Amino acid sequence: MDIALLGVGQLGEAVLAGLIDSGLPPAQIWATALPAERAAQLAETYGVEVGTDNQSAVAEADVVIVAVPPVAVGPLLAAIGPHLEPDAIVVSLAAGVPLARLAERLPKGITAVRAMTNIAARARRAATALAATEGADLTEIEDLFDRIGVTVTADESMMDIISAVAGSGPAFLYYLADAMTGAAVDGGMEADAARVLVDQMLLGACLHLQDSDEPPAALLERIATPGGTTEAALESLDGSNVDEAIRAAVAAAAERGGELPGG
Repeated sequence: MDIALLGVGQLGEAVLAGLIDSGLPPAQIWATALPAERAAQLAETYGVEVGTDNQSAVAEADVVIVAVPPVAVGPLLAAIGPHLEPDAIVVSLAAGVPLARLAERLPKGITAVRAMTNIAARARRAATALAATEGADLTEIEDLFDRIGVTVTADESMMDIISAVAGSGPAFLYYLADAMTGAAVDGGMEADAARVLVDQMLLGACLHLQDSDEPPAALLERIATPGGTTEAALESLDGSNVDEAIRAAVAAAAERGGELPGG
C-alpha cells in the first residue's frame, strides 16, 4: 500500500510518526508540508519522501490522507483530483467537513472517508473513528489506522461528537495534568517530581480503566473510601459542578465542529 500524507502539521506528523513506528516502510509513504524547510526537516527525521507538491505526492498513492485545516480541504481536493489513481481512497482528517463536500471535489469513483483521530497517534495509542458512505469497504483503512491505535466505524452523523470526545479529548487530559501538577507545586513539591508522579498516575489510571470491564463510576466508588482523601476531593469536584463543565466543554467542541468552514 502506497500512502500520500498531505499537509503535515501537528496531527499529520503524529500520524506519520505512528505509522513509521508501526513498521510501515518509509518507502511506501510520500508526504507534503509547508514551508520547504519544514518538509526537509520531516524528511530528515522520518526518512520519508517529503515535498511541497501535493499533485506529485498523490500520483501513485493507493491511500491519500488529507491533514490540512478544514478551510483548505476543498481547494486541495480540487487540485489533486485529476492526479489521483482511479481506485484511490481519500481520507480526510479535518473536523466538520462532510462526506458530501468531499465527494463534490473528487472525481467519480474515488472513495471518500472521514477519519477523526488524535495526537496520541504518535505513541500508537490514538482513538480513531471512520465514517464513509454506505457500502464502502473500509477494511484497508481500518487496518491502516489500527497501526496507530484503536479504530471504530461510525455513522457520519456522530462525527461531530466523536471529534469533541476523541479528537479534543487529549486536551482535556492535558488540562487536568497541568492543573494537578500546578497544585502539587503549590503544595511544595519540586516541579520535576510532580510531573513524573502526575504523568505516571494518569497513565496507570488510564491503563486500569482500559483493562477493567467496570464503568468509570464503579471504579470511582471503589476508591472513594468514606471519610477519606479521595472522597473529599470528589466532593470538591461535585461542588464545583465539574461534571457539568466537562459535558458543556464536549458540547461546545461538537458545536464548533459543525460550524467549521468546509473549504
